[in-house]
Amino acid sequence: MKKRIQKLIYLALALVMMAVIWLSVLPRLSDIPSVRDRIDRNRNAGVNPTAVFYTDHPGMADFERNIQSRVEAPNGWFWKPSYGIAVGSR
Repeated sequence: MKKRIQKLIYLALALVMMAVIWLSVLPRLSDIPSVRDRIDRNRNAGVNPTAVFYTDHPGMADFERNIQSRVEAPNGWFWKPSYGIAVGSR
């Protein structure tokens, strides 16, 4: 039982530390000029900082088309040699 309480205390401390970082440290870091420049550059590029996945970004469709064309190309980056072996034949 004592170990369980100790683990709960560690969990609570970790949560408090994360809250302090999230609510205090990160906002202060955003005021540093170099960080502010990056934030502004991303905002001007249309990057949504609240997006859950990069696929939420409108530019992702172009990236996916680019990758798909490379996958489908017979001699592209994802081309795999057959070594002269036909699948399913003897």
